Amino acid sequence: MSSTTATPSTPLRVIARWAGPALIAAALISLIAEAIVATAWDRRPYSYIEDYVNFLGSPFAGEFRGVLISSPLWWVMSIAWIVAGTLVAAASIALSRRLTGWRKRMIRSLGVAQGIALILFAVFPLGPARFDDGTLPLYLLGAFLSIIAGNALAIVTGLSRESLGLPRWLSIVSITLGAIGLLNIPLTYGWVPTGLAERVSLYSYLLWALLTGLALIRSAAGKPIATVRSTALSHIRW
Repeated sequence: MSSTTATPSTPLRVIARWAGPALIAAALISLIAEAIVATAWDRRPYSYIEDYVNFLGSPFAGEFRGVLISSPLWWVMSIAWIVAGTLVAAASIALSRRLTGWRKRMIRSLGVAQGIALILFAVFPLGPARFDDGTLPLYLLGAFLSIIAGNALAIVTGLSRESLGLPRWLSIVSITLGAIGLLNIPLTYGWVPTGLAERVSLYSYLLWALLTGLALIRSAAGKPIATVRSTALSHIRW
C-alpha cells in the first residue's frame, strides 16, 4: 500500500515526456481554434473585447439578447474545448503521481474538474436553447468551473514545484497567474467589457499551461529547467 500511495515512485522524466506536450497542445489548440473561428464570423466581426468567449462555440445564428451571433465554425471551437480539457485532465492526473497528500488530491481533482467544465462549456453553448430547455445552469457551471479549476490548478502546481521539478520563477509566475485569473472576474465583471474580463481569466490559465509544458519538456530532455524562461520569452513577441 505504501509503495503506491506514500511516495511518488514514477520518475519525473517519464511523466514530463508527455505531460509537457499535452499542456502545450491544450493551450495552442484553444488559442489557434479561437483565432480561426473568430475570423470566420460572417455576419459581423467577432469582438475579443465585447463578445462572450462561448459565442464562438454557439451553433445559434441570429439575434440573442441584443447581440448578433454568427459562428459558422462553431463546431471547431467546441471540439477544441473538449480536446483541450481532456489533455489538461490527463496531464494533471499524470503530474499528481509525483505528489502525495493534499497536493496530489487537489491537482488530480482540479484537472478532472477542468476537463468536465470544458466539455459542459462546449456541449451547452450560450444561446436561446439554454433558456428553452432549462440547461442554462449547465452552461454556467461549465463557464465558472473552467475558470476556477484552471486557475486554481496553476496555483497548486506552483505550490508543488519541488516535487514536480519546476524552477522557482515558474512557481511564482504560476501562483500569480492563477491569483489574477481567480480574482479578475469578481473584481472586474460589470464595469469591464465582458469579452475582456473573461479573457483575462482564460489567458492566465492558458499561459500557465504553456509555460509549465515548456518547463516539463526541458526536464524530460535532461536540460536545465530554469532556462525555459529565456527560451519561452524569446519566442513571444508582443
